[in-house]
Amino acid sequence: MDLDAPATHPARRSSMKRSPLHPLHNPGAPFAMNVAGVDFTAFSISGLSTYVLVPDFDACFDLGHCPVEGARLRNVLLSHVHQDHSLGVIRHRSLRQMWSLSGSRIVVPEGSREAMVEVLKAYDRLEGRHEGERPIEVQGVRPGDRVTLSKRFFADVFQVEHRIESVGFIVTERRRKLKPEYTDLPGVELGRLRTEGKELYDYRDHRAMTYVGDSTIETLHNVPEIFDAPLVFLECTHVAERDQLASPKYGHTHLFELLRFFERNPKRIANTHIVLKHFSTKYTHGEITQAFAKLPERTREQLTLLI
Repeated sequence: MDLDAPATHPARRSSMKRSPLHPLHNPGAPFAMNVAGVDFTAFSISGLSTYVLVPDFDACFDLGHCPVEGARLRNVLLSHVHQDHSLGVIRHRSLRQMWSLSGSRIVVPEGSREAMVEVLKAYDRLEGRHEGERPIEVQGVRPGDRVTLSKRFFADVFQVEHRIESVGFIVTERRRKLKPEYTDLPGVELGRLRTEGKELYDYRDHRAMTYVGDSTIETLHNVPEIFDAPLVFLECTHVAERDQLASPKYGHTHLFELLRFFERNPKRIANTHIVLKHFSTKYTHGEITQAFAKLPERTREQLTLLI
């Protein structure tokens, strides 16, 4: 009998309890940021989870993990349905029903719609729910479609190159301003005119954000309007020189490809701040930051790393 065992084993257990999950690889430890005037909470590591929550848009962009804050936002816009971008949908629907909120509104590429519906139905059966007990609202979209998020915001859909059917989203804010001829009228009179069907406002559209999920560099060449928004989310899965061939093989983007694109297209990115995400699990925090420290200063000033 090992007389030391009773003393050493509890100590080992205690030490393990004190060891926190590393935040780099913990989807439950997202970052809250304000970039280019947009408040968002986000996490993104390849293979683990990607999600970007924007309360002003009432929308989640991808949902590989569903924190409580994400379930409060009704719209879930999935760029594609790989598990690390979509598994949170199951929890999203459950939490919203538990809180007696309106049902989740899930947007997916058209070719993935039927399979997503079947997955959600299967999970309802696993939980012993009757068909129709929990609403299933899954909207399939194609490039060129428009998704209304609220009275103020809508998202235009564009094609993204990846291993499976994928789309991106450009979010636009529609602002309204009272027409000059009505500015001095009292509220009662404005109400009367509105009842009569008069259009009281002028409207102007302002791009707010572009979201690209997993993608090859070809998407940036094919969709120039990506950079019309002041805030752009792009993937950057690989950063090491040894991994340059891995990015195109798996439908991803390498840091070196992005750098070449930025250097060749300075005018296109001149008025945009870019958030880079989806770094491979193989890299440590130090390896990622060291790779970016080698970039030109003018490029680093336009980048935020989601780590």
